[in-house]
Amino acid sequence: MKRLLLLSAVAVLFFGACNNQSKNTVQAKEVKKEEVAAKIENPVSIAKVMEMAESNIGKEVCFKGTVSHVCAHSGRRAILIDETGKMSLRVEATGKLKGFNRELAGVNLAIRGTIQEKRLSEEFINQWEEKTKAKDKDREEGGKHCSAELANITKMRDWMTANNKNYYSIYFINGTDYEVLD
Repeated sequence: MKRLLLLSAVAVLFFGACNNQSKNTVQAKEVKKEEVAAKIENPVSIAKVMEMAESNIGKEVCFKGTVSHVCAHSGRRAILIDETGKMSLRVEATGKLKGFNRELAGVNLAIRGTIQEKRLSEEFINQWEEKTKAKDKDREEGGKHCSAELANITKMRDWMTANNKNYYSIYFINGTDYEVLD
């Protein structure tokens, strides 16, 4: 009988402790959400991020945009567009930001993260062009996709010439936090 009472008391203490821990975890999550929301202040436009990207690689930025795409496979990548729909910026989920839900498509977000750059070398672009032209020859019906790729390659080369560079820069954000805007 004493054993039964002792086991009952231990069970009550155990479950009570778990319940308190769960309440504390919920409260901690609420505080973290408030902290994140407070940190993303005065987000700039995507155009402003692109304007300052070259001289601010590795620096933190807060910007806003509308989610146009979320990677369906992992959810770790989202594409945000500006209010005109003409400029876009890729965001990679990093740090405590584990990913994006597909339900965020069409939602306005404020994002915080660091500006990153990927450089496509002239050699890489030349190889890409050769492969694209080879794919186009292999297709019987031609290819709208290939012509779009070739047009992009031409734009990259034009940018490289205009900026006197032997590479093409692609800027993106390693996102650490986001907040849904109204």
